[in-house]
Amino acid sequence: MDQLKNFFALISKHKGKFVLALVSMVVFVFVLFPFDDLGDLVSSQVSTMTQNQVYLQFDRLHMSVLPTPGVALDEVYLEARGFPPLKADTIVVTPSIAALISQKPGGNFSAEGLLGGKVQASISGAPKSDTGLERNRIVLRAESLNLSDLRDLAKLPVLLKGRLSLETEATADLTFSEQPDVDLLLRIEKFELPAANVQTLMGPITLPDLKLGSVELKGRLSAGNFIIEDGKIGRAGDEVQGTIKGKIGLTMQNRGGAITPIVGGYQFDIDLNIKKSFQDRAALFLTFIDQYKTPLADGSRYAFKLNAANPMLPPSMSTLR
Repeated sequence: MDQLKNFFALISKHKGKFVLALVSMVVFVFVLFPFDDLGDLVSSQVSTMTQNQVYLQFDRLHMSVLPTPGVALDEVYLEARGFPPLKADTIVVTPSIAALISQKPGGNFSAEGLLGGKVQASISGAPKSDTGLERNRIVLRAESLNLSDLRDLAKLPVLLKGRLSLETEATADLTFSEQPDVDLLLRIEKFELPAANVQTLMGPITLPDLKLGSVELKGRLSAGNFIIEDGKIGRAGDEVQGTIKGKIGLTMQNRGGAITPIVGGYQFDIDLNIKKSFQDRAALFLTFIDQYKTPLADGSRYAFKLNAANPMLPPSMSTLR
């Protein structure tokens, strides 16, 4: 007990020196330490830890204390086997101190210039599931992402152009032992689909070029189904304008640590006003739904239901009333 009193007495007597030592350490670590020289070391460590599956390179590394401890990387280049390279002007990671202490995931991530836009994400704790499973709240916001870069990343078979923004919030366990709950709001500005040939169950189909002022989608993923609550295609004056609602089976499966989406049956209500100029270019494609059209002054309205128990089976169609 006397030793403890003597220790605190020593600290009180020399508190000025202790404060100076602490400030000096902070200044050295966060101001004077040559973080710019760590690039090659970090790159080699990332390659080693991922067995040369991931290559990371950056120009500068910064560390901050206030308002929260964090790390910032400038001019970031990331290359992973099987995916096209990714670049970002700046990436900032700020871990949650409370999460670090409890050894649970938590913190914030932001990236400027990623996929041509801005991305912000955060992860924090969430209430347990009904079965007592630990879950997390994941929030993701993206602004003005380049749709053609996203198309390359997702390896889609058709070219796409436009700018995508989204807001999504998910409650999920990170192992996906149970299906997550997700709310999604997506918007694409100046959407363009160049003419392309697409393979279908009925053979190749030529899709005509299409330009839309915007595409908006509001939906949620719950109990293994993605429900489209409100989908808006095009704006007034576009060659194609209308709405889409419905649902599609979508479950997440953990296969040896890789999370794989499994697509199931679907049911959609589609209501489109299509101008004659697009009808002429898409005459062959539109023959599949000609029986569901109603003539308009400058084109036709196509209103129909589309559903299938399995995405590999031909869909059945009926009139939308």
